[in-house]
Amino acid sequence: MATAAAAALLSASARRLSRRSFGGAARRLSTTFSSASSLAVREMTGSHKFTIDGYTQSKRVIKSKGWTSPALDAAGSRWQIWYGPCGHEDAMGNQHISLYLHYLHPDHDAAAVAADVNFRFSLLDQSGNPVPEFTRATAELCSFNGDKQHGWRKGFDDFVTWSDLEESGRRRRRARRRAAAAAHVVVPPPDLREHIADVLWKQKHGTDVTVDVAGGEAVSFDAHGCVLAARSPVFKGLLAVAASNSKTKSAAGAGHRRVEIQGIDPWVLEAVLHYMYTDALPEAVTEQDDLAAVLAAACRFEIERLRLMCEEMLCRRIDTGTVADILVLAERHGCRGLRAACFEFMAAASPGNLKAVVATEGYERLRAECPSLLAEFVMMKQLAATT
Repeated sequence: MATAAAAALLSASARRLSRRSFGGAARRLSTTFSSASSLAVREMTGSHKFTIDGYTQSKRVIKSKGWTSPALDAAGSRWQIWYGPCGHEDAMGNQHISLYLHYLHPDHDAAAVAADVNFRFSLLDQSGNPVPEFTRATAELCSFNGDKQHGWRKGFDDFVTWSDLEESGRRRRRARRRAAAAAHVVVPPPDLREHIADVLWKQKHGTDVTVDVAGGEAVSFDAHGCVLAARSPVFKGLLAVAASNSKTKSAAGAGHRRVEIQGIDPWVLEAVLHYMYTDALPEAVTEQDDLAAVLAAACRFEIERLRLMCEEMLCRRIDTGTVADILVLAERHGCRGLRAACFEFMAAASPGNLKAVVATEGYERLRAECPSLLAEFVMMKQLAATT
């Protein structure tokens, strides 16, 4: 009402001013008023740790009686936590602990109402962390208003049963004892591979197979038939043939077999045998030519993981000077991953780097042995240029 009177007064004043200023000409000044307001909603949070010392003895309290925490301030109001050790008994006779949040309304204003709140009660473990199975939260906002008996207190009449709480305590104590006992025992990592490699590969205990390398050098390797058969299907077949040959049974004792391998360098066969026993390549096999030789042997003896290991190491050695030779090797042995890596390198190469590739001896071998690969690469470059 005061605002309307002020508006009328201003309007009358404006009309009077208009008449005085413009010689009594009837002019009307329109006035427009606007206003704005805002509502700021903020979330306020708070927490309180309530320790119950001697909670087992608190079970002796009379039913519906309990204790309250000191007053705490949160969400702009004052509160207390009410703890009832014998708050509720269900139909099965299980005694529950009750927990409530109690709003302390000001004594001078009995009509005061607390803000609507969500709250949660959690029992804490020994480390001070909430225990999920003993955590209860309100599903919706709670209004704390009404009479002093009911409206100022909200919570959980059946927060947790004494039996569940005590069983949980026993479980946690057992878990702590087991953890403490386990802290005195340290289990080392698996070492079966190292033991097998030491006893069977290095010390040659119990060998029953001799692998001969046919050719210029008379080189032989003692091995175990069960290991070779397990690691390579090709060796498994060779050992089966050797077992059926009666001549090999008497040369080095009953049951001893001899297998002859042709067309392989002794060091390459030794590297393959080393892998069969240790699951790793010898540390000396790192150069491109050495990896290429071992890769060829892995393909020959159908040792898939060894082949992939050599492919992966060769992928890291692709550059302008090696890509052509590695591409020939990949095509020769059907190594699709290695082949794709070479194509990707050449596709991303600058014109200057491609010119350097063409100038290598490996490119001449690539053009002589795999002309279809060059045609495929040129087609890929043309397609890439048009997309």
